Amino acid sequence: MDFFDLLVRYETELWNHLEDRLRDGGGVTLATLSALRVVEHHDRRARVQDVRADLRITVGAASKLVDRLERDGLATRRPHPDDRRSSLVELTPTGRDALATGTALLDEAMREHLGEETAAALAAATEVLGRLDAHLTAAAVTA
Repeated sequence: MDFFDLLVRYETELWNHLEDRLRDGGGVTLATLSALRVVEHHDRRARVQDVRADLRITVGAASKLVDRLERDGLATRRPHPDDRRSSLVELTPTGRDALATGTALLDEAMREHLGEETAAALAAATEVLGRLDAHLTAAAVTA
């Protein structure tokens, strides 16, 4: 339980630290940056369902997040060519700029926070966390 408590506290503090750095650097919020990364990951065209699945949030939360991207001029929606019930979300040039700026600010903040030695160790830990996440996700699907 101590590990879990420490992990959750650290995640919260890291989120707040990175959020502050993004704001101070003129970047978008961390939630917005995460959504922009999802759209970019899906070849700059994602469905709300992709945002939901990748960020592991509800459909309602994903829809509101995409609404905010659209409201802020970071993304546009267009009808899905193969599914009338769905739309595709695409980054605008402003959204691509916000993604690039936010990613650079986030990378710089992480390097400063972790230092080079810790960053290298974290890269290896990322692989382990990815496997643990995949295992937990698979277990949740079969439950």
